[in-house]
Amino acid sequence: MANIDSFKKYTVNKSTPIPLYFQFKNILIEMMKDDVLKPGDMIPTEFELCDIYGISRTTIRQALTELVNEGKFYRVKGRGTFVAQTKIKHDFTKKMENFENEMLKHGYAPSTKVLDFKVVSATPEVSSALNLAPNTDVIYLKRLRLVNDEPLLISQTYLPYSFCKHVLDCNMNKESLYSILSGNINTKVYKIQKDMESVVPTKEDCELLEINKTTAIQLFHIKGFNKFETPVEYTVSRYRGDKNTFFVEQFI
Repeated sequence: MANIDSFKKYTVNKSTPIPLYFQFKNILIEMMKDDVLKPGDMIPTEFELCDIYGISRTTIRQALTELVNEGKFYRVKGRGTFVAQTKIKHDFTKKMENFENEMLKHGYAPSTKVLDFKVVSATPEVSSALNLAPNTDVIYLKRLRLVNDEPLLISQTYLPYSFCKHVLDCNMNKESLYSILSGNINTKVYKIQKDMESVVPTKEDCELLEINKTTAIQLFHIKGFNKFETPVEYTVSRYRGDKNTFFVEQFI
């Protein structure tokens, strides 16, 4: 638990028109910015916080509820309220980078666990995405991507076998798929398209990503195209909603 005495260094001002819950909420945010509160820290109970600041439990609870809804804190039933991990920010306005390089740039330690890697017949969805005839052979690559040994996302990638059969000889636990594809003009990805939606996690999502059924999943359908506008990759990625945030910048 975070040191209770550290909370006593911050105060609320009852003589101002600023709502007390908002003042208390900003105290917690300021404590996080000051590194007094760190990810994983448990804060004092609502009753202890009421005693420290001389405000009602309803006021404390309103502030905490907003912080939980914003993803800055989380509650564990029977234990208490904890500071949440900082979400990983993915910038979609910058040049595309592979997973490893993107995570390393943010100071994280990325790793990959291959869950499946084989040749399968394309489903109607995959055939349509890759502009292939029904039941055409494709390479299927399913991976669990981790950051600091914590599961972050599940990706299921489909590649045309006729273009990409050389990928089967590679160690996909260690090697970057885009780096492998970039070795051939027919498979090098020059452009990607992404569709995103929020979905309810499946039982497998909960098991592999170590989340509960109330955690949202950010679902991506990604197409990668070569220089000739031919699709060479179709990936379905399932990101943990509690660990990821996505940034898009537009100009008018």
